[in-house]
Amino acid sequence: MEKISLAWAMCNNVFDPPGVIVSVLLVAPVSTVLVFLALLAFGQARIAFAFPLVLAGMTWSWFQFVYMGYEPASKLEKYIEFKDAKVAKTWQNQRIPISTLCELYLEDQIAFKGDVLEALRNRNEFVNYKLTLSVMRFLILQLFPNDANSSMKDLKSTKKEIVEHYDRGNDWFASFLGPSMVYTSAVFHGVDQSLEVAQDNKMSLICDKLQLKEDETLLDIGCGWGSLTRHAAKHYNAKAVGVTLSAEGAKFCIDAAKQAKLDKKVEVMCMDYREIGTECKFDKISSIEMAEHVGLKNFQLYLGNIRRMMKDDGLFLMQVAGLRQGADWEDIAWGLFMSRYIFPGADASTPLNWYVEQLERAGFEVRSVETIGRHYSHTLHRWYDNFQKNRKEMEAKYGGYLCRLWDFFLAWSVIAAGQGSATCYQILAHKNTKTFPRDIFCSEELAQTSVGLTKKA
Repeated sequence: MEKISLAWAMCNNVFDPPGVIVSVLLVAPVSTVLVFLALLAFGQARIAFAFPLVLAGMTWSWFQFVYMGYEPASKLEKYIEFKDAKVAKTWQNQRIPISTLCELYLEDQIAFKGDVLEALRNRNEFVNYKLTLSVMRFLILQLFPNDANSSMKDLKSTKKEIVEHYDRGNDWFASFLGPSMVYTSAVFHGVDQSLEVAQDNKMSLICDKLQLKEDETLLDIGCGWGSLTRHAAKHYNAKAVGVTLSAEGAKFCIDAAKQAKLDKKVEVMCMDYREIGTECKFDKISSIEMAEHVGLKNFQLYLGNIRRMMKDDGLFLMQVAGLRQGADWEDIAWGLFMSRYIFPGADASTPLNWYVEQLERAGFEVRSVETIGRHYSHTLHRWYDNFQKNRKEMEAKYGGYLCRLWDFFLAWSVIAAGQGSATCYQILAHKNTKTFPRDIFCSEELAQTSVGLTKKA
């Protein structure tokens, strides 16, 4: 039900794609059942049993011959090479749904002529964004409890989700993240900056927004490879605690802290956020692109735990990936791809208004919001370039399927973040109490901007 209500909330009108999808998957079947029951109640049993069959036949015919009908695309073969004769016969010289393009590429039945990113930049010459039967099946499975449902958010399911993605091997992630080992959007002070410098910018920005001071305690929920905890300990002399569910990530955090001689100021806990003792109190809390994995159903539990663990005068910064309000079919196609292939449990990627509402419902006051989606596009572009440099080595170890998936994921995400289909928000909040010391935002160095993004030079 959470996904259905969110789909409606994402619509600016009932004809927006999320509303259409809900209508097709839910409203239409329910209406059919009601008509069937009404016909039975009026003694029209023969018509009642014929009605669903006729409707199904008409729907199938419309789907096959009208909706999915032939749509010319003379430039398809400019970008795509067919490896399978049957696939070539089916799609030659016509537009192809981007979800099908992805599936065929993953199955190694097609290849891109040249760079994947450059081909996808020209995607509108040869793709469409129609919902295929394969995507419809995925959507239907999201309505019921099953292994393919990304809403399964008990501790066991969450741990399985994280292990499958993040415990592939640190060398896999290093192949595209680079030395910084930060799997979240950077912040560029000029697009000519290196990825490592931009990630340092982002970590300093987070610490500055949190007004992190010497010897204060910082809890970073979903710390990944611990880069932010080490940055806070090294540059702000804070006591940082990182929490991750990834055993590989936790080991990396511990080893890196020791190597940097920061192990006395950095602690790592390998556990779920629900297992952190709420008796622990922290001055500042951050959660950087982890909240999406919490799940819609558990979001209030997650925020409630954070509020209980934060001191009354503390600050909380949440960086989250989001989707466009009033999303079009291309936006939806990208979101479904991410949910299906990359982050199956990250169903809490939403428009900004949903996050703000959730924070306010949990007893937070939102201090500032900054959209860094364009920065995410440049971050992803750096990741894509890194991965292409290391691709041959990764394919030898991890296989062609995973490498093709990462080609498609990183390339399409560069575009999605760059054009606003997807974005990223930094949201700073504190407890919404009458006694919170709000004058901390009125100092000269913070009052120079509308949201206190920079310190006085």
